Amino acid sequence: MDAVDYEIYRRLSPDGRIRFWASRRVIDPRISARQIAEGVGLSEAGVRLRLKNLRAQGLLRGSSVTLNPSLFGASIVVAEVPVRSPRESERLFRDLAVADGMVFARDLLDEEERKVQVYYAADSAGATARRTALVRRLSPSGEIRGPTPYVIPAGPSSLSRLDWRLLDAFRRFPDGSLGRFATESRTSARTATRRFGALLDARACWWSHSPESEEWPLALLTIALEESADAGAVASDVGRQIEGWMPVAPDGLGLDPDRAGRTVAGLVPVDRPAALERVVRRLLTIDGAANVRRTFGLASATYPQWMDEHLGARLVG
Repeated sequence: MDAVDYEIYRRLSPDGRIRFWASRRVIDPRISARQIAEGVGLSEAGVRLRLKNLRAQGLLRGSSVTLNPSLFGASIVVAEVPVRSPRESERLFRDLAVADGMVFARDLLDEEERKVQVYYAADSAGATARRTALVRRLSPSGEIRGPTPYVIPAGPSSLSRLDWRLLDAFRRFPDGSLGRFATESRTSARTATRRFGALLDARACWWSHSPESEEWPLALLTIALEESADAGAVASDVGRQIEGWMPVAPDGLGLDPDRAGRTVAGLVPVDRPAALERVVRRLLTIDGAANVRRTFGLASATYPQWMDEHLGARLVG
């Protein structure tokens, strides 16, 4: 992979800025190869070839669709489980698969500390407490940190029966055409096209890379700001000075808006450790940067049961 591949990856995001909602990378299925080509200076055929090669490497192996938990009156919380080895994280992934309310889990190395972040949905304080207790029992050490709220922009307050059928079609056929969505939801292509855009814009759902896709060799660098620093000015400086920087949108880290405004974050390649450390040192020289935290994604797991059950109830209700 080279700088052009990374730029293509970045431009799969709705506005060129990365977002993680429930820790799943948000991509925009409406972005065409032609639009990407215009941004990266390649031909459309060249972009299509690179996307094909990235799929062949397992880095863009299809898509999946996540529904906004707010559609079901729920929110997401995240707990951190310390782990010491791949074996412990793999066992935790397997155990979480049969636990109620689980949505996603990611194995991370964060400043030399290994942990699994567990994301779960809950519609009440009682449900949060029960699921937190279960995660604690599954923790190899019996310890967890949190949970803390994971902020995702809310979706629409109400949906029609057609909207629910479309969301079901998106979930079952994430790489389908608009014609396929129309057929599966029993509506016209024109209506499906219109509602498709409206549901995306309202954040009723979002597209992500398939759970079977390989982890990209990227590090998340989070810059904590000095008290008097302006986040917008720091972000602009970083974008000008750091080649290959993929900025993370303020609403893409699951933080409370007040906290998100005190950090600047982005993804950078990690295939050359020495180059990564040079980036970190360069970031620390930017006016307003207090410190930089490195986070490396190692593995992840997706749990569709909770969402599928709640969607199924809406379809028959």
